[in-house]
Amino acid sequence: MRKIYIIILTVLFLTIGLLLNNNAKQLPNTSTTIKEKLAAVEDYKYYLDKGNKTIGKEMQKMDLVIVEPIEMQQPYIEAAQEHGTLIFGYINAMEADTWNETLYNQLQEIDFYTDEYGEKMYFAEWDSYLMDMTSSHYQNLLLEEIQKQIVDKGLDGVFLDTVGNIDSFLPPKEQVQQNEAMLTFIKKIKQQFNGLSIAQNWGFQTLADYTAPYIDFVMWENFSYKVVGEDDWSLEKMKQLIQLREKFGTQVMTIGFNDETQSRALAEKHHFKFFYNPAGSYYNSWQ
Repeated sequence: MRKIYIIILTVLFLTIGLLLNNNAKQLPNTSTTIKEKLAAVEDYKYYLDKGNKTIGKEMQKMDLVIVEPIEMQQPYIEAAQEHGTLIFGYINAMEADTWNETLYNQLQEIDFYTDEYGEKMYFAEWDSYLMDMTSSHYQNLLLEEIQKQIVDKGLDGVFLDTVGNIDSFLPPKEQVQQNEAMLTFIKKIKQQFNGLSIAQNWGFQTLADYTAPYIDFVMWENFSYKVVGEDDWSLEKMKQLIQLREKFGTQVMTIGFNDETQSRALAEKHHFKFFYNPAGSYYNSWQ
């Protein structure tokens, strides 16, 4: 009888261990429904201002809309979702905007990136500062922001902007540390928010080397034919993104600023999603 009891306990513990292991493997994955919807996206929009009745109705026609959740009113978000539109909420990852006073006023000096001379990096065009993702305090502030602006409002996913700042503005010797911190932060999002869908803007090398298993779509701004159509670096990145899509299911959302016909054709050739925004990187006008 004792042997039977031991066998039963052993089987029970093995079963629990397998279940926990399976859950751990499933953690990085977004729900199949969202991943399938992202793969099927045809019409999408990137818009960072308030809505109105007209915009609200237009949102309902889209497959995907990226919004600034602080600005976009909740009724328009919910109405669009009821019509099957995926809504992702904007979170600035590698920069802190001074206009977002609630978040900005909680920052500590350790949260700001400083160069070898101890100077902060300020972006006058956006009135923002480059941040240090290795700061656990800053990561916690962003997690609280995601809870408040994305999860509590019932959005389908979070769109992390300025991930590409790591490649664009940091010296190579500092990129590894920031990339590892970004990966840690993204894993925390998955763990704390039940596998919440995550997207990132730019940061193609960060994506390839670190974050791709956790990212459901990546955005490529200024995917304009004159800029990317015959550029060796761009063509190589397109191949890389196709490979990542095949391996991890990471979709590619592109935005063209000019050359609409040729840019769209190039995007469709590679089965990338395309959105034309003649205003360039200004997304406060619904066109």
